Amino acid sequence: HLVYIEGGNTFWLKHCIDKGDYASIIKEAVCEGPIAAVYCGKSAGAIVAGSKIATATWKGWDDPSVVPEKETYEDWLDCTGFEFSGSRSFFPHMSNDWKELVEEKIKSQNLGEGVCCLREEDAYCVIGEKKVSFMASGPSPIN
Repeated sequence: HLVYIEGGNTFWLKHCIDKGDYASIIKEAVCEGPIAAVYCGKSAGAIVAGSKIATATWKGWDDPSVVPEKETYEDWLDCTGFEFSGSRSFFPHMSNDWKELVEEKIKSQNLGEGVCCLREEDAYCVIGEKKVSFMASGPSPIN
C-alpha cells in the first residue's frame, strides 16, 4: 500500500488534512497494522510528514493567506505535521542557494539538528515504530 501526498501550497494542504480529519486516517494507514503503507510526500507532502510545518515559511513560496484565520507565516510556526520521524522536520528543494537562510532559521527557531534538508535527488526513509531512519540520494539532476 502507498499513501502519496503531492506538493503544492503547504498551508492549504495542511488545512485540508485538518479540515477533513484525514491526519488520523493517514497516520493509521502508515504507522499501524501488520502491513503498514509506505508514505511518499513530494514537496509540501514532505513538509507535512515532519514534526513542524515552519519550514514552509522559510522561502516565501507558499501563501498562507489562503487559509482563513491562519493568514500569516507567524500563524504556522508552531503547527505540527504527521511527525513520522519524531522531532525531525523537512525542508525540500534544498540547494546551495538556501544554505545561509536554512542555518539562520534553524538557529532562530531553535530547531537544532531537527531539520532534514532534502535536495531534489534525496529521499528520506523511516522504518517501523522505532523510527529507524536514513536518507538516500540519487544522482544530481542535470540542468
